[in-house]
Amino acid sequence: MCLEQEIVTEANTADHVKPHRGDPELFWHGELQSLCSQCHSKHKQNEEAGKTVVRYGADGWPV
Repeated sequence: MCLEQEIVTEANTADHVKPHRGDPELFWHGELQSLCSQCHSKHKQNEEAGKTVVRYGADGWPV
């Protein structure tokens, strides 16, 4: 998600691509992606909640 904004941030959180919603099979065997903690805690959770997420590039303009 950071790279889409042309920002380089250390990825330190494993995120489930498809939300597991308590399903142990998806939790342990689902596809993962690396995200920074801010993208995981803010942007990804808002997307999963159905909210519109606007990301901004390094220049301050929406991506």
